[in-house]
Amino acid sequence: MGERGLIFSISLGTNDSAESRPLGAPVLPQQYYTNMQAIINELLRLFPDCKVVIHSPIWYSPNTYNKAMYLKAGLDRLNSYKPMIPRLIDYYTEVNPGHVFPGDTLAYDAFENHTELFTPENGNAGTFYLHPNKEGAALLARYWAEAIMKVF
Repeated sequence: MGERGLIFSISLGTNDSAESRPLGAPVLPQQYYTNMQAIINELLRLFPDCKVVIHSPIWYSPNTYNKAMYLKAGLDRLNSYKPMIPRLIDYYTEVNPGHVFPGDTLAYDAFENHTELFTPENGNAGTFYLHPNKEGAALLARYWAEAIMKVF
């Protein structure tokens, strides 16, 4: 098998989608695009031959509220980031072809309302599901790996 070089696999948006906390949240879709573009531009500057694969973020329960408040508005915001990913791919296909690729878009649906794939956590709005458990992490890894392998 030939050398594939450096691959960055990115999935961002969960913390950005919170209603309050972490610092900087909430992030509107256009700012998500700008933030992703800044990260990708820096990766391409530092590693000009690298490949970047952008995965859609995964579902979390609409009552997620730990130190940060996500709730349904956060989940809706998370979903508003999804159209930004094809826009990023289109942009980089034009300005830096062969370096930025779409990743997984299927894991969100696989995780949606499948709370058995998450570690239940006690929060300010009841038990919420945000972080995949061991089984969920293994499933997510398979989705991401399959998406990466399709690119390369």
